[in-house]
Amino acid sequence: MEIDAYFEDMERQLEIFDRAVKSEEKALEKALEYIVREIVNYAKKHGPWTDRTSNLRNSLGCNIKQIGEIKSGTNVSRAISRLRAKPVIEVDGDDYIGVVSAGMEYAIHVELKSGYWVLQGALDRFAPLIEKYFSEFMHVDKLEDKGLFEQFLGD
Repeated sequence: MEIDAYFEDMERQLEIFDRAVKSEEKALEKALEYIVREIVNYAKKHGPWTDRTSNLRNSLGCNIKQIGEIKSGTNVSRAISRLRAKPVIEVDGDDYIGVVSAGMEYAIHVELKSGYWVLQGALDRFAPLIEKYFSEFMHVDKLEDKGLFEQFLGD
């Protein structure tokens, strides 16, 4: 007995699946950018220390890559503040990496002082939200464009 098997229109089905996955990966990157920006904004607004110069609050950011790209003759503090506001998300295989940072050298001393935090309090506040959101992100029933998977599954 001989059995012949073939898949009808497999290339089209794989293209549909690939589009769905790419769409979700892009949405994941945008969601992470949003969350990273919100963590920085929360830290700036709720950091439990008294400002004397505003340097520490203004040094909080989520883009450490572009700081070296400031042109000479630019108002440095304004440029750094603007550049640090746009998150840079790195994608390394299945890992999405967002960075929050404090640019003042004394930030670690404030962070480690009892009753104070610079970034950790904001990270702790957002951790449950991040966990819940990203644990459900790539489920088929949560997809932004369910029509792509319905096409793929033939429903």
